[in-house]
Amino acid sequence: RGTDGQQAAGRRDVAHPGLQRATAQRGLARGVVPGLARGFAPEPQGYQHLYSCAPLVGGCLDVGAGFCLPHSKEQVPELCLWLCFQSPEGSYDLNSNDPDPMPHPDEENGNHHGTRCAGEIAAVPNNSFCTVGVAYGSRIAGIRVLDGPLTDSMEAIAFNKHYQINDIYSCSWGPDDDGKTVDGPHQLGKAALQHGVIAGRRGFGSIFVVASGNGGQHSDNCNYDGYANSIYTVTIGAVDEMGSMPFYAEECASMLAVTFSGGDKMMRSIVTTDWDLQKGTGCTEGHTGTSAAAPLAAGMIALMLQVRPCLTWRDVQHIIVFTATKYEDRHAKWDTNQAGFSHSHQHGFGLLNAWRLVNAAKIWESVPYLASYVSPALKEGRSIPLLPQELEATWNVSSADLQLSGMRTLEHVAVTVTITHPRRGNLEIRLFCPSGMMSLIGTTRSMDSDPNGFADWTFSTVRCWGEEAQGTYRLVIRDTGDESLRPGTLKQWQLTLYGSSWSPAEMKERQRLLEEAMSGRYLDSNFSLPCPPGLEIPEEQHYTVTANTLKTLLLLGCFAVFWTFYYMLEVCLTRNNVGFDLSCSGSTACRWYPHGGKHRALENGLEMEAVPLYREKEAEEGEVECEQLQPAQEDGGEEGSWTPTHPKAPPSSRAAGCHEAAPAAAGYLGREAAAELLSEGREHQAC
Repeated sequence: RGTDGQQAAGRRDVAHPGLQRATAQRGLARGVVPGLARGFAPEPQGYQHLYSCAPLVGGCLDVGAGFCLPHSKEQVPELCLWLCFQSPEGSYDLNSNDPDPMPHPDEENGNHHGTRCAGEIAAVPNNSFCTVGVAYGSRIAGIRVLDGPLTDSMEAIAFNKHYQINDIYSCSWGPDDDGKTVDGPHQLGKAALQHGVIAGRRGFGSIFVVASGNGGQHSDNCNYDGYANSIYTVTIGAVDEMGSMPFYAEECASMLAVTFSGGDKMMRSIVTTDWDLQKGTGCTEGHTGTSAAAPLAAGMIALMLQVRPCLTWRDVQHIIVFTATKYEDRHAKWDTNQAGFSHSHQHGFGLLNAWRLVNAAKIWESVPYLASYVSPALKEGRSIPLLPQELEATWNVSSADLQLSGMRTLEHVAVTVTITHPRRGNLEIRLFCPSGMMSLIGTTRSMDSDPNGFADWTFSTVRCWGEEAQGTYRLVIRDTGDESLRPGTLKQWQLTLYGSSWSPAEMKERQRLLEEAMSGRYLDSNFSLPCPPGLEIPEEQHYTVTANTLKTLLLLGCFAVFWTFYYMLEVCLTRNNVGFDLSCSGSTACRWYPHGGKHRALENGLEMEAVPLYREKEAEEGEVECEQLQPAQEDGGEEGSWTPTHPKAPPSSRAAGCHEAAPAAAGYLGREAAAELLSEGREHQAC
């Protein structure tokens, strides 16, 4: 997610040694906002800890990443100097269905987006060429998935690809940031995210880091992005070097934190690796957008996992909430909730600080199991009035409701709504937790003129983190439109709470312990908490349903349908040309319609000619009338033999009738017996 609809900012020539660039990158915020410098320039006693990350594997889900691959060493040897330690066993190209994630040249923007994001995480140090990664000792895996049509199946496979090898998935992409799109992962993608946090990383859970989006100039909000408002992801926004919200950044109640990125043209952007194909130089000073912010967060999380590999996906979220730095910004409005956490829609819980994150991870004990509560679907069917009036719906969660799950304190709160409205962008949706903490989960968007409203869309918030779950929740909806449009309707809504059995007192005690750890004494000592062993979960085998595969299946399906119709038509035409249609009227008379003249069938080598039955006479044009055949048991004939019902039928007619009845007789007596009778000239016995 780069700015201005591009995947990343433009390229610039290399003019400075790599050490100077790395120093400039770490010092983006030095001397600008008090207390922020530690995030990029840690205290001396912690330097060796923060910048010597063990070989964890981070996966970049993107258009691909330029690695030092065997076939490219001679062509671009500098790749080996400045990029990162590749993890070929964790990489894959879902677009081409091969293990090489190398991006293909693109005339529009060079397809350098994944390479730039990878360099922020794991670019090697002391390369004398470009920059150094936040977790430069880690290995990076590339999963190429965005360089072509993206299906739900491909996305799901990307989220779980090599999830026992890759620990962190950095995703700097999402739906269109155009101020009118409401989209997110579909059914398979949602299931893959949930499966990843349950079974990934040997049972501790894959860490999914996503960019909040670049639709700020279009009044977009990341709660309309299903990746950013998922409870399974770490949603990261951006601030510029002054600590302010850039023009492209989106506000969001589900955003956890922010990291640095570029701002306007007069401000510095992120220095990172670039490919050297086309006009690329191998290094850029122009990486920006929330695409640049999310990989920095992924690198800091890699540092956390170095000191404590058994952190679960929820442990990572909790540590971010507990340690993110609140700071003054005249454009941000901070609110402190009942548990003492400060959050703003512009910056989440604050700026990520690598020093604080690693110190907290060192002493962190895992949180209790995830507990959840889901209310019944609340049918409303009420109209949404225009401002200044508003629609309010409430639901009370009692202690008895929470008793089964054991939930006491909140983490994520989600609301799923079905709303009809002639212009969706006119709606403003707010959620109030029992403490009174307000979350603006749905903002007005001037460019969103969709007439279909919301169909089971889920909004979420983290602003009530740590608060007590019991109490009354209020959903308030406003219509900022005018009277020229018909009013919208809240059809139904459903409340979902996620949290744990932690009590408010236990939450406070954990906060106190982490503040004590910020001195660094645990990091400098040999203190360590035991880590439980991970689970032995086998790598899953996936089959990628690519766009080409879907096209092939579609062509095969069309061919099968065409062949079916062709075969049915051939059968119908054949029956019409060679068969007889039997039409009976009354109880005794029947009519045979010969369509194809004579019909010859081969029965045990004997040709039998189909001729009309019995007393031939012209009934109508093209018709032959006959008497119905019946069993002749009354005349003493053997059971199963057949004689004509007309007593005066001449022998010639009977002989002719036997020719016609021969195929039926052959089926009744047996083919060999019928053939023998016919060969002896005893046609009437064959009948």
